[in-house]
Amino acid sequence: MRSEPAVHKPGLVHSTERGHVKIAECFGLRRKCLYILIASMLPGAAVRAVAQQDPPQPQPQHDKQTNIGLPTAPGNTEVGGFIGGSYGLDSWRVMGGGNVAYALTRYIMPYGEFSYLPGISRQISNSNGNVNYDVRLIDFHGGVHIRFPLGQSKTVPYAVAGAGIIHSGKTPITVAFPDGFTVSDTIAASTDFAVNFGAGLRYYATERLGFRVEGKVYKPTGTYTTPFYKIEVGVFFQFR
Repeated sequence: MRSEPAVHKPGLVHSTERGHVKIAECFGLRRKCLYILIASMLPGAAVRAVAQQDPPQPQPQHDKQTNIGLPTAPGNTEVGGFIGGSYGLDSWRVMGGGNVAYALTRYIMPYGEFSYLPGISRQISNSNGNVNYDVRLIDFHGGVHIRFPLGQSKTVPYAVAGAGIIHSGKTPITVAFPDGFTVSDTIAASTDFAVNFGAGLRYYATERLGFRVEGKVYKPTGTYTTPFYKIEVGVFFQFR
């Protein structure tokens, strides 16, 4: 029996070829879409990974009602030391001391202070004239600093007023008057009341550490009534 040769139908061939082309295009399009999807995911994943590894740190804040978090917040206790100069009648002499203060409010700061003044100049008078001499004083007093905060500035000016005692020990002296007359005497020990007032400036380097400069005038009573002056610079630490 005679077999007939296979007949190729042009339409079927072309249709099959077009199908192959469409399948290839589809796979190519999917590949491109996959590349785009992966590329779009990578930056986001990197950002998320960085965010998870290094979370943002909260910035220190303060409570606007209580001012907690500010160096001038109420409830802080301050302990400091200072050195400076004292001036009596003739020249400046080195002095030093320390103080403790407590912030009752942001503005009101009661304090206690101790100072040692090794050379306050005094004057003795008689019929031959006037002669100056030095006397050592110990000052212990309490008072209040009235602070004037400038917003959240680290620099805070303040006014100061205080009252307390000034003690001078028994001091032997020898003075020579201009005419050559010499007198040996002993200055008796005394403890007298004194008031003082002045102003100063604090600089808060951190919430715990700061620096202070202050000037005062003292007005004693009793044995020595001549006013004297004091300028000091110091460092302080504060804690809650």
